[in-house]
Amino acid sequence: MESGEYREVGALNHRIRRVLSVLRSVAAHMGARGRNSEESALQLSGRIGAIGRVALAPVYFTDIDLELLVRDEMLLYAAQPEQFAISGSEVRLAPKAAEWMSLVIHELAINAVRYGALGQSRARIEVAWQVEIKRGEQFLHFEWLETGVRMPAGAPFTPGFGCELVERLIASELKGRGTMTFLPAGARCRIEIPLQEAQPPHE
Repeated sequence: MESGEYREVGALNHRIRRVLSVLRSVAAHMGARGRNSEESALQLSGRIGAIGRVALAPVYFTDIDLELLVRDEMLLYAAQPEQFAISGSEVRLAPKAAEWMSLVIHELAINAVRYGALGQSRARIEVAWQVEIKRGEQFLHFEWLETGVRMPAGAPFTPGFGCELVERLIASELKGRGTMTFLPAGARCRIEIPLQEAQPPHE
């Protein structure tokens, strides 16, 4: 086998291990929540799809554009142009950050379809981000804000996997921090993560 082929095989192995690691983490946290098996299977399928759309991207080993990540997820759920707005400078995410952010965006979109702005014609989603330099390091500030959502009076709220993903896993996996808030007019998610340049894997 030529050296170039060895590198390709090594890169593929690296990709598979990374994706399996994310899936194990997701499955472990889902199992800890004790949901019924049918619901969990459907949810896991959606999350695998979100990770797969990133992991199978041709640019996986270089970087992934954040705007495309958000826009593709919105269009997947048939969001209309008037239902959402995206703003922010160009941001390229390293593979690991892209995997976890794809999960975050997936959970936010699913929640919006079921309970929020993507399920109500007059509601709207604003997705915005900016990059800030702190202590010589770049940090991404990401916000998802829903407005115009009409929630039923007295509707119960039970934190789900999306909250755990934003408020716990983002910290442990990406060394960042996140908050999920459910306001009367819709959900708000804020995330801050350090940005790192994507590097090709080395075996």
